[in-house]
Amino acid sequence: MLDTIPSASMSTAITTKDHLGRLVAGTAAGERPAFRCLYAFLAMPVWRIAAHGLPEAAHASAVTRSTFVEVWHLARYHRNGDRPFDALAWLTAITAGRVSDRMRLPAGAGTGDHDAHTRRELRDLLGPGRALIRTGNRAFVRIDDLDDALTAIADLAAPRRPPRALG
Repeated sequence: MLDTIPSASMSTAITTKDHLGRLVAGTAAGERPAFRCLYAFLAMPVWRIAAHGLPEAAHASAVTRSTFVEVWHLARYHRNGDRPFDALAWLTAITAGRVSDRMRLPAGAGTGDHDAHTRRELRDLLGPGRALIRTGNRAFVRIDDLDDALTAIADLAAPRRPPRALG
């Protein structure tokens, strides 16, 4: 009988899943460094999910921020001892819920106050300091850099309107 040896990618996936689980457990315990790492590790994938589901890419950054604020507040309720926990699936579900909430808003509904509050809350939760964040070919050294990059991506993805004719 042959023993199966896990492939390198399978081993990496298991290690990543374990790492994310530990970060969520740290977040559940109120550890801000764990939350910062979770944000640094998953902000770009969460943003991509949000951008894929929203007609206006500019809303993806707001959904990303609200997803992580919700993670901070709910993590302690979703970690239960040694029970298996898929952190990525949990964040994906939260993101899908936030995208769904955005899609149900009536056209022209204002979200500015809520989005500004969420942005301030996330900045307070993340705190000052440095964190290495890898997003493809780029690496950022501050959380604010990632937030600025997400905003720039949203601005680039926004539909261009032709100039209005004068007269």
